Amino acid sequence: MEPVTPPVRKNRRELHMGDINIEQKASIGSIDDHKPDIILAEPDTSLDYLDLLAFNEEPVTIRLEPTPEKFASRWVPCWVNGKGAEVLVDGKWIEFGYLPVSQPLTIKRKYVEVLIRSKRDTIQTTVIERDNEDPQNMIERSTSSTAMFSVLEDRNPKGADWATELRRRAG
Repeated sequence: MEPVTPPVRKNRRELHMGDINIEQKASIGSIDDHKPDIILAEPDTSLDYLDLLAFNEEPVTIRLEPTPEKFASRWVPCWVNGKGAEVLVDGKWIEFGYLPVSQPLTIKRKYVEVLIRSKRDTIQTTVIERDNEDPQNMIERSTSSTAMFSVLEDRNPKGADWATELRRRAG
C-alpha cells in the first residue's frame, strides 16, 4: 500500500492530523462470524534500535486543537510508561501529565506518537430479522481520533511521513 500524502496547506511546514484519513476496520458480518483481532508487532527495520530511541526523543512543536463538543476539556492527558509528557519550557524539559489545548507546545516525539495513536472505535449494531430465521446482529465500526492537533514544526525530514503513516493506520 502506498503512503498517503497529506493535502497541501498554505503553511507548508504545518501538518494537521485532521487532514489525514484513518484506515477503517472492516465491518463484522455477524456476531457469530466474529474472530478476535490479532495484532502482530512488527519491528521497525528502517532504523536501528539506538537511532529509533534518538528519533523518539527529538523535539516536535504541536498545537492541540479544541474539540467542538459542549464543555470540552481544555487539557489532554498524555503519558508514556507512567511519565507525563515532557514539555520544553525556557530551555528545560518539564513533565506535564495533561497538555493544554490551543497553545504551541514543544514535546518529545514519543508523546506525539501517543497522541496520534489515541483513537476510539464507535460501534453500531443492526439487528436483521427474517421470517423463520434466527436474527443476525450486523456490527459496524468507525475509528476516530481522540486528540486532534497540528504539527507546527518537526525538523526531522522523516517526521511528516512518520506521522502520516501512524495516523492512517487503524490499529
